[in-house]
Amino acid sequence: MRILFMAAVSAALLTCAVPANAAGIVEYNLEAPSPVLGRPIPYALYKPFPFPPEGERWPVVYLLHGLGGAGGDWFTWGNLGPILDQAIADGRIPPMVVVAPSAGDSWYVDNPDPGGLGLIDTAFATDLVAAIDTSLPTAACRQGRAVGGLSMGGAGALLQAINHPQTYVAAMSFSGALHRPMQPNDPRQQWIPDLYKNVFGAPFDAARFNAANVFKRAPSVRALKEKPAFYLTIGDRDYPDLIEANAVFHNLLVTTKADVSLRIGPGHHYWDTWQQAIVPALEWLAPHLDASCS
Repeated sequence: MRILFMAAVSAALLTCAVPANAAGIVEYNLEAPSPVLGRPIPYALYKPFPFPPEGERWPVVYLLHGLGGAGGDWFTWGNLGPILDQAIADGRIPPMVVVAPSAGDSWYVDNPDPGGLGLIDTAFATDLVAAIDTSLPTAACRQGRAVGGLSMGGAGALLQAINHPQTYVAAMSFSGALHRPMQPNDPRQQWIPDLYKNVFGAPFDAARFNAANVFKRAPSVRALKEKPAFYLTIGDRDYPDLIEANAVFHNLLVTTKADVSLRIGPGHHYWDTWQQAIVPALEWLAPHLDASCS
């Protein structure tokens, strides 16, 4: 069976020597109210130190987790707090807020079915963003906001930016679990329904899967006056079908005239690869962000 949930982490996590007074703050078990879902959205949060001067704002990046994971994974398995501290201290990236929400195994799509996980795509782009902008000095505008994610979350980040281009200026996909639309008599029928479980109905509804698929949704970017920028990265020892799918998706985005970058570097579908990839991705992102836009 094809398995795409987050792989076991390498024993050697990245470590960073940052002065204590320069360290940001990581908070877990936070909740954002969500009228769309009818329940709170759990999230973890990184806040840089110190707070910005009066009148200034932080850019904010939303980072999505993989299948079988949760929002706090970026800070536990991913060791993201110290990595951000060091990158900010070194001047490689600007101080920024990072929000890591939990979405279950939703694939970050709207699922109104009884017993489903609800309208996750809509709730993240509306309720979660509003809660963060209300509670923190973040740049409450498109130009100050980006979304990213790994594996399932990589696909989710691309969907968030494509479905809500007025909300995010850019999207970053790390080892994105991208699967092309189903075809008649598709041999993937043997494993795709198990991968997506009840996200697209029970039994699996290929038409629903195709309608929400990033490959079907991407051409809509072509007509946008303000297009999100896209950054895709994947390891050269990742699953071969994911490497191929990311390359094909990159080429599809190129046809929309969007700003798009694809980077294939050393690494597997593991946390050590994503730890190494996050700062270069944020360095790419930084010029796209404008925290003065609020």
